[in-house]
Amino acid sequence: MRNRMVIWNPGTFTEDCISYQGYRAYIDRNVKSRHQYMQYDEIGNLEATAWYLQDMRRRGYNPVPILQPGGDTRLLQTEQLVFIGGTMRMSEEERIRYLDGLLCGPVRARVHLLGMMLPKWFAPYNAAVQGDNTSWIPRSEWNRRKSVAEWMQEYGKQWIPPEPRRSVQLILF
Repeated sequence: MRNRMVIWNPGTFTEDCISYQGYRAYIDRNVKSRHQYMQYDEIGNLEATAWYLQDMRRRGYNPVPILQPGGDTRLLQTEQLVFIGGTMRMSEEERIRYLDGLLCGPVRARVHLLGMMLPKWFAPYNAAVQGDNTSWIPRSEWNRRKSVAEWMQEYGKQWIPPEPRRSVQLILF
């Protein structure tokens, strides 16, 4: 992965996720100075997520924070990059209301929408500059409540162009 900028994700949304200590050890062994990595979090547990961010920073790590519904929205003003998570379980109407409330006003941070992959979800928000297609098929019990076909119908196919623009290629490689 020479000359690539990577963003590492602990995968805490998945059924067989790495432990907090294991994630820190992985960062110590594999993360290069040009890489970024997400904080360790617990989806739906704001107190634990806030503690992990504080503890990682206390230990000398510099993770990109994850903002979950109900979390500290000041991160959008104080951080360079913020991941927004916890939206996959929301209905489309809930997700729109939540993201409108967060991102329609002034936002200093660049925003990564976790699990978001459709252009329409990014279009209204200037701060939303990146996203990903996370592991929503079909790992945890919550994910298995729908078939792969049902998830694909709801979220659509990936929209990454088969021939990325040159600027994208230069950023990735």
